[in-house]
Amino acid sequence: MKSSLCKSASLGYKQGIRIVRCRANKLSNGDMNMKNMKQARQQGFTLIELMIVIAIVGILSAVALPAYQNYTVKARTAEALGILSAAKTNVAEWATVNGTLTGADTAVIGIDPTPDADTVATLAAADGVLTLVFATADNLGLASAASVVYTPTLETDGTLTWDCTATDTARPVLPSSCGEL
Repeated sequence: MKSSLCKSASLGYKQGIRIVRCRANKLSNGDMNMKNMKQARQQGFTLIELMIVIAIVGILSAVALPAYQNYTVKARTAEALGILSAAKTNVAEWATVNGTLTGADTAVIGIDPTPDADTVATLAAADGVLTLVFATADNLGLASAASVVYTPTLETDGTLTWDCTATDTARPVLPSSCGEL
């Protein structure tokens, strides 16, 4: 059966097939069927749909922004600990050559006391004990000046072990490789 838009008029039969002529009804402005009404409504997004999308984006950004900021602080802290790792190598070399940690100071073992102003405020060595003071809140994102102290122990067989201690402000951003975490 044809839709209501088509008025059929039988023209007869030709070789057993009914021939039908179809005329479309012309719709006036006031004469809308369900299909035309649906097409007229679906021309864009509704206000509620847009508000839902904005709410979802707001929630996602509220969760993602703090996580990203924490990630960048941890990345900068890891960079500073990489600088400290190079200084640990210098102390280990001093201990291997001299058989002691005494005298392994900042200038003697050749470490830069201010290697990177963005992440490290100071780096010092005294008898092999390395003290790294992180940069302030503006550069690194820490609440206050945080520090890490690596203390070496020279074993009788010549191996060097390290103990790590940190201030409370540095603990949340340090990697798990720092001993007391």
